[in-house]
Order: sequence, then structure tokens, then C-alpha cells
Amino acid sequence: MGLKLRDLAALLGGELVGDGECVIERVASIEHAGAGEITFVSNTKYTGFLQTTQAAAIIVAPAFRNLPKNLIVTHNPYLAFARAVGALMEKRLPRAPGVHPTAIVAPTARLGTDVSIGPRVVIEDGAEIGNGVTIMAGVFIGPNASVGDGTWIHPNATLYHGVRIGKRCIIHANVSIGSDGFGWAPLDVKKHYLLEMMASGRAPAAAAGAATTVDLKSQYERIPQVGVTVIGDDVSVGANSVINRGGLGNTSVGRGTKIDSLVVISHNVEVGEDCLFVSQVGVSGSVKIGNHCSFGGQVGVAGHLKIGDNVQIAAQSGVSHDLPPHGTYFGSPARPMQEMKRAVAALHKLPELRDEIRHVQKRMSEITALLDRDVGEAKTNAAEASLALPNATDADLAGLKDRQDLRELNLQGSKVTDAGLANLKAMKGLQTVILSRTQVTDAGLAHLKELQGLASVNLEGTQVTAAGLADLKAALPNTRIGAPAA
Repeated sequence: MGLKLRDLAALLGGELVGDGECVIERVASIEHAGAGEITFVSNTKYTGFLQTTQAAAIIVAPAFRNLPKNLIVTHNPYLAFARAVGALMEKRLPRAPGVHPTAIVAPTARLGTDVSIGPRVVIEDGAEIGNGVTIMAGVFIGPNASVGDGTWIHPNATLYHGVRIGKRCIIHANVSIGSDGFGWAPLDVKKHYLLEMMASGRAPAAAAGAATTVDLKSQYERIPQVGVTVIGDDVSVGANSVINRGGLGNTSVGRGTKIDSLVVISHNVEVGEDCLFVSQVGVSGSVKIGNHCSFGGQVGVAGHLKIGDNVQIAAQSGVSHDLPPHGTYFGSPARPMQEMKRAVAALHKLPELRDEIRHVQKRMSEITALLDRDVGEAKTNAAEASLALPNATDADLAGLKDRQDLRELNLQGSKVTDAGLANLKAMKGLQTVILSRTQVTDAGLAHLKELQGLASVNLEGTQVTAAGLADLKAALPNTRIGAPAA
């Protein structure tokens, strides 16, 4: 039996747009919905189907109010979809009040009103079952455990001794609550340090004087787990999940938290309110988790950490350090989401970056080789452009007069005479001439006057007079002249 669209809109608390007399019988995905079916859009990934869907009506956000189709407009399309499924399609599981004849209920166990105890259920001494509780086939409830009003426990779940379950909880098949935490003490204390480091990802502070050699064959002794497990109201635990009891204090799960299948919450973990754990999350012992946190699939959390309120951790992340409140994290080790997105983007470009680095290295090698060659040539040229002839004679200078590449000529202590210096007039490139301790006199300086590019002349220890020096300075005012000793 379907519902008219106007009645469904009223039930969902949404605004009707279009034909309110349209009858809706089912909810379907936007790709496959047809006549008599309603669909929804809450993810922008699917907005492209809005124009092509054959659905009789669509649940949408206010931004799509003007779409020419039958609509239910609401600020929370996903929540409205969930309620529509419940109203149109969900079939309640059969529930037979009373205690099945094959169930075993201890005489000291206390059962509330309107309970439903299924086949082969075992309820041990001192256990307390609240009003309206449904316990399906094969469930075991240990001594002194308690189950709050309205809770539904699916087949083959196990509640160990002393476990406390809140009101209106849903415990799915094969869940284990209150089993021992993984508590084992190695007989070799050094192996304890090793195991602690492996569990936390951090090196522990070893005992003073402890040796570094670890006996890997060391045996283990069980650590008694004497705490209990406390589950708050309105908690859901998915099939095959495990919540251990506390070692000394309690393991606790706060009100409204939802746990998917195949999740492990270890001893002494404290989970806040309204948290979400997707499948295959593993939380190590003594972790404290704030309120409204979300853990994507296969997230792993190392032991003894603190995670603040409103933290979201993306799938397959590994948490190895405390996380402050109000953040989104990703990666192993988990880092802020935007930081990890940049790192992952760079990771995908590693092959290109590697090729670019190789290209740059090759070009740098080529440039270095060119620079080395140029430096070598410059040194060679500099060496060739500088000539030292301490034993030179006038004849030697006559052989150099065609050397236009010479920049420096060092004739210190040589035997050149004034007449020999006449050969320097042809060397227009000369910038430095060293004539210290030679036989040069004022007459020889006359030949230097024609070297207008001359920057420096050293005449120390020569027979040049003050008059000759003044004459040279007048001819070459920009030349630095090392005067003969007084």
C-alpha cells in the first residue's frame, strides 16, 4: 500500500512541489527509479541525473526547488530518504513476546515486561533485562550483565559478565561485548619495551640500566581484565564487531554512537557521544575519543592517545599521535587533510618529477663542464696574457713587439736598457709594466708615453729622476706609477 505524495511530504516534514495526488509505493536509486517510485539527491555527484531520472518524485534540497518535476523539498534530503524507506518499505522483524521453551534463564536473572527471549538464549545469574527488550536466537548474556529498555539483540551475540547495555540499543549478530582485552605481560621486561614501541609507534623510556638485547622467545603471563564494558543509550553495534572489557577501569561507548561491522574497540577505550566507526576500524587500548568523531573504514589508532571532539579521520589512515579537536585527518601517519592532499598530489607526480630532476641534473652537468672549460680557458688566457721575463734583454723585447695580447709584462731585475724599451710602443694592449730594479732611466720613459692604455708602471729601484717621473705623469695622468726610491 503506497502513500500519496502530499501525505509522504507531510510525514517527512518537507515542502510539496507538483502533483500531490501522485501515489508513491517504493524508494529507488536515482539511476533506476521509475513509475510509483521516489528517489533523492544529497550528493552533488548525482545531480546530473535530475533531468533524466524516470522517478515519480524526487527528494531534493531547496536549491532544486524550480526543477519541473514532482518534488519534496527539504534541508536534509538524506534524512528524509531514510524516513521514506522506513515508511514505505521496511518490514519489522517478527517478535514473539515471552520466553522460548528452549531458552535457559537463571533463577536469579530479572526480566522486565514485554520481553522477547528467542530459542536457545542463555541468560546467566544476576543478569537484568529491561522492558521491551528483544533477544534473538543463540544469544549469551553473562552473569550480572544488564540490558536497557527497548534494546534489540540479534542472533548469536555474546555479552560477557558484568556488561551494561543502555536503552534502545541495537546489537547485531555475532557481536562480542566484554571479552578480555589483549593484555599479556612478557616475562622479559625488555620485550615489554619492544612491544610497547610496536603498539604505539614511539620508543618508550626504558628502565635505567636495562640491556638492549631482547629475548624474543620470552613467554607471556595473562593480565587479568577486571573492568567491564558500558554501552550508552541508542548505540548500534554492527555484526561481528568486538568491544573488549576494561583491564582495571571500564571500556565505554557514549550515547548515540554507531559502530559498523568488523570493528574492534580495545580495553579501556573511552568513546564519546554520537561517534561513527566504519567497518574494520581498530582502536588500541586506553584511547580517549571525544564527541562527534568519525572514523573511515580501516582506520587504525595506536594506544594511549587522545582524540578531540569533532575529529574526522579518512579511510585507511593510521593515527600515531594525539589529534586536537575540530580537524579532518588523512594518511599514515594521519596528518591534516589539506596537507596530505598536497602530499598525495605530489606523490602522483613523482615519475614526472624524477624525469625533470634527471633532466636538470644532466643540464647542470653540461653547464658545469662548460663553466669548467671557460674557467680553464680564462686561466690559460690570463697566463698567456701575463709574461714574466726576469732575465730579459733588449733582444728579447724585440721578439715580443708583435704580441698584442699581452696585458702584463714583468721585467723586474732584467737587463733591458732604455733603447730596448722602444719595442714596448708596439704593444698597445699592455696595461701593466714592471721595471723595478732595471737599468731604465728618464730616456726610457719616453717610450712608455705612447701606451695610453697603461694602468700601472712600477719603477722602484730604477735610475729615473723626479723630472722624468713628472714628465711621465703628465703624459699618462690616469696611470698608477710606483716611483723609484728616494
